[in-house]
Amino acid sequence: MEPIFSDISRYPPPRIDTFPKRTVSNLVKALKNKSPEQQRNMIGDFLYRLVEQIEPVFTAKVTGMLLEMDRTLLFWLMESPHALREKVKEAIEVLGDWIPQQYKELEKEAYGLQASMLLPKL
Repeated sequence: MEPIFSDISRYPPPRIDTFPKRTVSNLVKALKNKSPEQQRNMIGDFLYRLVEQIEPVFTAKVTGMLLEMDRTLLFWLMESPHALREKVKEAIEVLGDWIPQQYKELEKEAYGLQASMLLPKL
């Protein structure tokens, strides 16, 4: 079975002018004197906005996957829209097996919710 979301080409490439290079250097400066948790949150927030331009449906999941990478590589990806797009594409390919399973679970939950709403009416 072919993964549902294997074709990232359904989204246009991110516009290069929307990737704020100077802001990445400002982010790096802002990370100084922050706790590791605060640093991760700040990087995650910044990265989320970029990933959302490429993959609006699974932004949170893909961002979480990317946050597991080395920070040096993350900063490079934040400054390189084409490289980030390729990493997002790789993440979507990895999610290929996970996505259909999530839909099945959501269908079960929706069916259960619908049934629970109908029972009192019977």
